[in-house]
Amino acid sequence: MASEIMPGQAVRYGRTGTVGTVTRIEDIGGILFGCIDTTNLLYRIDLLTPVELREGKVVKVKRDARDAITEERLRETVAAESAWLNVDGACEGGG
Repeated sequence: MASEIMPGQAVRYGRTGTVGTVTRIEDIGGILFGCIDTTNLLYRIDLLTPVELREGKVVKVKRDARDAITEERLRETVAAESAWLNVDGACEGGG
């Protein structure tokens, strides 16, 4: 999925519903990010979904449900694994 996203492609960021066109792709720390023109912010490529823009309306690209489920599971796995990268191992708790 991530390799399908290219500059000039219309995409949607599922967590916020942001829709726009990818203006550039950047590699930061081995993770690919795409800049969306409507916000000028970077979004992880693996969390973007291709869409078709028609007369100001967004039409989601139809895909096989099995592919969508597999991709969602992959996204959840990647998000869970990347969360551990931010843990420093310190045991700081209240009490």
